[in-house]
Amino acid sequence: MDSQIEAIGQSLVEATREVFQDVGVELEAASSCAPVGAWLDPIAVIGFGGDVLRGSVSFEVPWRLLEACHPERSSASTDLADWVGELANLTLGKLKTKLRGRGVQIQLGLPMTFTTQSAASAATTSPQLQYRLRSNDGAVLLRFSAALDPACHLAAPTHADVAHDIELF
Repeated sequence: MDSQIEAIGQSLVEATREVFQDVGVELEAASSCAPVGAWLDPIAVIGFGGDVLRGSVSFEVPWRLLEACHPERSSASTDLADWVGELANLTLGKLKTKLRGRGVQIQLGLPMTFTTQSAASAATTSPQLQYRLRSNDGAVLLRFSAALDPACHLAAPTHADVAHDIELF
């Protein structure tokens, strides 16, 4: 596994923990895990691209965790599907800020959300990295697939890497 891709994966995990903390959910430190074949909870898939880095991230978040952190505490499946997409967008916004601090620019796609196992399995590709972040209401599953230009070397983290601001554009 490319150590730079692993470093970006760790930044993704940090961004995910920060976003969930912002909405009142504490996620434990992530553990790498073997790929899971079936998706049972709502997922969001979001792509990103730039001159040296491109890929996608998939998020699976349990229904009860989405209900617990939804801004209006909605339990409607359409609201929760929108919410998992928003959490994915916020997380990738934080990752974008972290990467900018390391000299890598990316643009974000729009998240696609799915709530059925059959649609989800058709929408994902083989992940390079997969993480499970646990909470009291279940585990968030992250799948990260990316290609990094071999000539690119990540700069050391700067102040922007540790900032909690989100850059969406």
